[in-house]
This record gives sequence, structure tokens and C-alpha cells, in this order.
Amino acid sequence: MSKQDHNDTETLDEATVALEQAINQQAAQQASDDDHHQHLLGHCHHHNQMQQHLDDQANPENLDDYCSEKTSTAKFTAQSIQPRTVKLPLVNVFAKGGYCVQMRLGSKGSPANLIVDTGSSTLVVKKQVYQPHQDDYLESSTFAQQVIYGAGGWDGPLVHTKVSVSQDGLKHDLLAQDSLDKNTSTHVPHLNLAHQPLDLEGCPVAIVPSLEHQKTFADADGILGLAYYGLNKSYDLTAYIEEHKINPASTFPWPFSEPNSVCPAHSEHETKSCDESDEQERFSGEDLKRFRKFLKKQPQQTVIPYFTRLKNNGLTDNRFAFHSKRSSIHIAKDDYTQEQIAADPLNKGWLILGGGKEHTELYQGKFKTIDVVHNRYYNVKLYSMSVGDQEPVAAPALQDKYIASHKSNAIIDTGVSGILLTNLLYEAMLKGFSNVSEEFVELVTPFKDIRLQEEGIDMTELFKGRDMTGQHPDDLSHWPTLNFTFDGEITNECPDKENEVIDKAITISCKPEHYWQLNSPRPGKACFKILSQLPRWPNQCLLGLPLLNDYYVVFDRSAHETGVIRFAEQSET
Repeated sequence: MSKQDHNDTETLDEATVALEQAINQQAAQQASDDDHHQHLLGHCHHHNQMQQHLDDQANPENLDDYCSEKTSTAKFTAQSIQPRTVKLPLVNVFAKGGYCVQMRLGSKGSPANLIVDTGSSTLVVKKQVYQPHQDDYLESSTFAQQVIYGAGGWDGPLVHTKVSVSQDGLKHDLLAQDSLDKNTSTHVPHLNLAHQPLDLEGCPVAIVPSLEHQKTFADADGILGLAYYGLNKSYDLTAYIEEHKINPASTFPWPFSEPNSVCPAHSEHETKSCDESDEQERFSGEDLKRFRKFLKKQPQQTVIPYFTRLKNNGLTDNRFAFHSKRSSIHIAKDDYTQEQIAADPLNKGWLILGGGKEHTELYQGKFKTIDVVHNRYYNVKLYSMSVGDQEPVAAPALQDKYIASHKSNAIIDTGVSGILLTNLLYEAMLKGFSNVSEEFVELVTPFKDIRLQEEGIDMTELFKGRDMTGQHPDDLSHWPTLNFTFDGEITNECPDKENEVIDKAITISCKPEHYWQLNSPRPGKACFKILSQLPRWPNQCLLGLPLLNDYYVVFDRSAHETGVIRFAEQSET
């Protein structure tokens, strides 16, 4: 490295540190202890249960604008850094249908299969997979992170270390080796693909030490959150560590694993020390709800997420793309091994960091572009839903009391392996089905019980009364397509008439082969992937994998103030 290059890197690092400190201070000042956002994460890794994100109600509206403004100088000075496109294979065998990307952590390059989730922002990994004690790059801190779900959750220390990805780095991985298409992944002349590892130094990583909490991720090793700042909170335990003389003075190694490791007196911010009367009230990080109350009393800071750091450091452009085929694992034969299941093309996908329209090998036709109306999640505005060619039904507006926390009436989320509809739209779907066949309603209604997803029904039930002569046995064309119409992009900022459909109302379709998943959870079985509104749930639809599986989807955060999401039909090859 030349001296000039070294100086440029130092300038970039200083600017990034200054930016993070400013954002952390801003977020901490506006944090609210009383706001909770309930987010249904998919059957893939949370068993279709309700998640309670610990969000800030007063999350700064212009957080990413602030980031872009403050990092522009750093990008200019680091002229030696060229943004790259990294095309990474995905597999869905680890997370019950959710797609995982392999990343490498620390000085040992420990591989971790992480769920790709646009509904969260934290990079979190199991301790046993990462093996932090063997990481020469690890920098501990006094911060902790926690997320609680309806069926579990996790907490643990926040550390910083090197995180790497490389499309070539997966060629020797047994489960991913067949995911690299020799014709498209590494020999596209017009793409600046990263064949060398894309390294991000000093990246924040949350570690989950609890074996019980690790069950949250199913057989995956953690989660790669690709949403924005507001969902990546941390808690500063400096005061507690100093008062209780914890050595080393950090959250790693995790000092809260033992049954009585947390003193309740301090958790209530009382000035007294723990005495014998407090002993029976002690708890540990294993008690998620009590530990959460303890954390909420501590100073809060927002952590800059992984992908935003890539962009801030000029390593990739501010967009990524997602390509998938299924929302449940396709199991062709009962005796297939996990490796054989992973080799099934239907169980593979692509995550493209920094990429979008240039990957013409993955899509055909024009993009349909919908606006992201708020950048907490990938919040979008849903106008209506229709069943086949029947009349559309207007989507209910988000109630006023939820606007501050939920922002819009729909979210696009790769971490959800189903679709959650409001009661009004769910009933409209049933009515639309009944207009085609009463048998359709009888088949889908039992799936209101989420547990049926683990069992499925016989695939033959979907074809009863149908003459399938001459048709493929998996043909679901007698079922209607569901059409969702969104607030589209209509602006003069960045129209691309040759490659995009520019319209105020954009319709994205969910075909029956996506809302029904055949050969899942076992060969010959089928499961229905649409759920109705849960009790006390706001008027907000969670639109996950079934809506995305027919498209090449680009999350373009660089467009406008809050970004857009571009949908193009997948190529046939």
C-alpha cells in the first residue's frame, strides 16, 4: 500500500467513526423505552411466531440521509476503493425455508450460514460457530444486544471483528458448491465481480452464547439483517460492569450466563447494593423478559449495520438484490440427505451485494418499481389485493396509533417465509377463492393453525375434481393468482424508461405455485403459506418469500430519500 493509499484509508476510518458516534448520540437522545414493534418473522427460523423488536419510536427520519451526507467526503478521499458487486449463493435447507448466505468471521475465517433478513438489522451468530475465543481480531465492548420473539429470542455481547464474503470462497463448501453456475456467476464480462474476499474490518457482531437461545435460528448459524439503522439497538452496560467489578470489564466473555448473575437492585436503578434479601430475585441472561427490563434501563445506542458499513466504506454501491425460488424446502424424495436437498435448484438462490440491473442473467423484461415510504423496515404502501381477475379490495390503512411505530400498512421482508394479511384482505381472499371453487376454501382454512405447516396435506387434495390429463402433476393453474397493487415510483429523479415500468400503481403477483408449496414438508405433501391477522396486530401486511419467489428483487437504497424496490421476472434459464 502506498503512503497516499494509507492516508486515504485513515481519513475514511476517522470519518466513519465520527459518523457512527454522531448517529449513536442522535439515536440515543431520541430513544423511547415504551415503544415495541411486533414483527412476524417467517416459519423459516421463528416458527411463524410474533417478534417484539425493541425499536425507537422516535427513530430519526433522516438517519440514512445524514449518513450519506457525512460520508460523501470520506468516499471522495478514498479514491483507491472501487465499489464491487458480490454474487453470493443462497441455500434454504438450514432455516426451514429461509435463505442463508455463508459469511466468514474473525481471524480464522469461521464459516457461518446466516439467514438473509430484510426485516431486521443485526448481524448475530451462534458462539459455537464463530468461536470468538480463537479470534485474534476480536475487539470486545461494554455493549449488549437482544431481540425477543413470540417463541424465543436471544441476547449476548456485541463485539467487533472482520467479516468476509466471497463468491469463490463457497466453491468448496459441500452444500453450496452446486450453487455456482459456471455460465453466469464468474464469467460475465461487464460486471465488476469480487472474486477476492470482500472484507469489512471492525464489523459489529452480536454473539449468542446460550444453547437454548440458539434454537431460535433452527439449523442456521444466525441472522444477517439488511434493514436500516433503527432496528439495530445496543445497550451500554458500563455502569453495571464497573459497579459489580466484572473482569474483564466488557460484555465478552458474557458475564450473565450463570443463574444468579444479574442483580435486580441495579436493574431497577436503586442505589442500594444487593443484599441477602435480593438473592432470590437474581436472574440471568437466560431469562429473556427480565433481562430485557434490565437492558431497557441502560443507555442505548444505535449500531451501524453490516450492509450500511459496506456502503459507507465504498466497498459496494447502496443496493442489493435477492433471487429465490421457494418459501419452503423442496423435498423430492424421503431418503434424500441434506446435501442432496441443498443441491436441488429449487432450494437455491442468490444474494447480490452492491448489484442490481446489471445482472441480466437473472431476469427478463422490465422492472416494476415500488416506493419505500419509510426506511425503518422496507415499508411500502399497499393499495389493494385482487384474486385472479376479480374486483380488487382496498387494503385497510394503518391505524393512527400505530403510525409512529409501524410507519405503513405493508412491509417487504425476506425473513418471512409466508404472507400475513389483515383480516379484511384474508376474508377477501377466501371469498375470491370460493367464487372459483368452494373446495379451495375448505383446503386453506385449516392452515389458520400455524402448526399445520409442519404437517401439510396430501398434494392430491389440491387436484380433486380436476381433469389433469395431459398436464403436469404439479400444475396449479386452476388456482387463481393473487395480485397486490402498491404505490409505485413516478418521479423525474431517476426514470429509466427502457428498463422500467414507471407508474403510480404497480401490481406484483403471487402465483399459486408460490402460495402453495408442493413437496413440503415432505414428499407428496403441500402447505399453504398465507396467514390471517394475529390478535392485537395492526393493519399491516407482512409480504415475504411467496411474493418474491417469482421475481429478481432489487432493494435499491440509493434512489430518492428512502429507496425503492424493483421487481423483474426471473429469467427462464
